[in-house]
Amino acid sequence: MMKKLDIYYIYWLLSRATTTLGLWGLVGLGLVLGSIIFYIVKVEPLKQEIKTTQYELSNKKKGVMNIVRPQALTLQTTTQDISEFYKRFPSGASLPKWLHMIDEIAIKQHLILNRGDYRFSQTKQGQLLRYEIVMPLIGQYSQVHQFVTEVLKTLPALALSDLQIKRENSLSPTVEARLVFVLFLKGDSW
Repeated sequence: MMKKLDIYYIYWLLSRATTTLGLWGLVGLGLVLGSIIFYIVKVEPLKQEIKTTQYELSNKKKGVMNIVRPQALTLQTTTQDISEFYKRFPSGASLPKWLHMIDEIAIKQHLILNRGDYRFSQTKQGQLLRYEIVMPLIGQYSQVHQFVTEVLKTLPALALSDLQIKRENSLSPTVEARLVFVLFLKGDSW
């Protein structure tokens, strides 16, 4: 007899809740209860698994730290290695050839090069001298990108030290780019 009363009481509570909360209130209550059940069933076990994995990982790291590490190899450069390194850079006499190659690549990419500023830097870094090339270009962004990529691939002694790109408005297909390259040359071969 008690079970029958409990069922009627639960039915009465549900019908009362339906009229009080309305359909959307019941949907919200169902979502809240579903979220709580999901958190208990799925999220809590994942949290526990994360803690366990972090504990195991920290123990493994401690084990790795206790392993004797081999002595770091000291890399000694010989004078022959250094001279081989410097042989890879172009001589000062070949500067016009390198500048012409840069111009050809700009023409190949259909970029407009109005003028270029060229500065020879007297500061010597090791046995190398710096030749700074400032190039303002006008063209599409993809052309500028391809130009930079091709120049750096073709001339390994060239470094891109600065790049500024400006577009007049978002609808303009062209950009104004200011590139600053540094060409490293052998200092003793002028």
